[in-house]
Formats: sequence, C-alpha cells, structure tokens
Amino acid sequence: MLQFKLKVLFLYIIFGSVLVGCNNSVNSYSPSETKSLKKHSAQEKEALESLTQLQLNADIKNSIYLTFGNTNHNQLPSDSSFTISQETFRAVLFDYTKIHHINIPYEKRKNWVEASVKGKNTYQVYYCRDKAKKALIKHGLPYSGTWILPDVLNKDIVIIWRRLWL
Repeated sequence: MLQFKLKVLFLYIIFGSVLVGCNNSVNSYSPSETKSLKKHSAQEKEALESLTQLQLNADIKNSIYLTFGNTNHNQLPSDSSFTISQETFRAVLFDYTKIHHINIPYEKRKNWVEASVKGKNTYQVYYCRDKAKKALIKHGLPYSGTWILPDVLNKDIVIIWRRLWL
C-alpha cells in the first residue's frame, strides 16, 4: 500500500513538473508587446449596442449576428466580395429590418439602423450565395444568401437573408 502511494505521489510530481515546464516554455515564446484593442468612441459604442439590438430582436434567430472579428465562418469562402458605403449599408439595413424585424416598431428599427451604420465609413462584404435559392438583386446588390462584414469595431457582422420577398 505504501509503495502504491509513493508511485502515485511520484506521478503527481512528474505531472506537475511537466505542466509547469510547458507553462514556462509557452510564456517564454509570447511576444513582449501585446496589441491592445482600440477604445471605442461613444458613437462606435452606440453602433455596437444597436447592432446587438438588431441581433437580439430579429424575428428569426441568427438571421443577423455578431461574432469575434476575423472569424473563419463556415459559409466561407465567399462567392464574391464588394465594398459598400455607410449610406448603402443604411439602405440595406432598412430593407433588411423591413423583412426580418416585422414585430419591431418602425421608429425603433430606424434608430437602431441609424446608429448601427456609424461603425465605419465603408464596409467590406463577403457574399456567400445560397445555391438552393434564386438570388434576389435589389439596387445592384444580392439580397439573398449570407453577407459577412468583417472587422467592424472588432466584430464580424453576419447577415443571413432568410426571406426572399421585399
């Protein structure tokens, strides 16, 4: 019995040494400088809060959501990409909320959209087509499939067009 306890104690000591050794080796390779996240302005904070409200209040869960920035989304690789202005993003979000936030009063949707678009001046969009459905084009933009807007205030915005009618 004593011999068994000694073996167990010996294994704990070895295991603990390996963990400490691994921990120290990982720390020794970490960069001396860490990139700190830029503090958001009041306008940017309001944009994030409004985007979160759009996410939380969508009629269909997960039709719009925020993820960590530069995430490897399962919809990628995209079929195409394009850049849109803040004004275009505003128009798109108004159209989007008209069909995905039906139960939210117009004034509330309008306020969320107006604040949401102030996160950036231009937005990169990765478009992932839904091959099972016909693409709906409005104002020269695809209003179907999935849009991924990367790195908006350290988040990715994912918009999934679930209904094809406007």
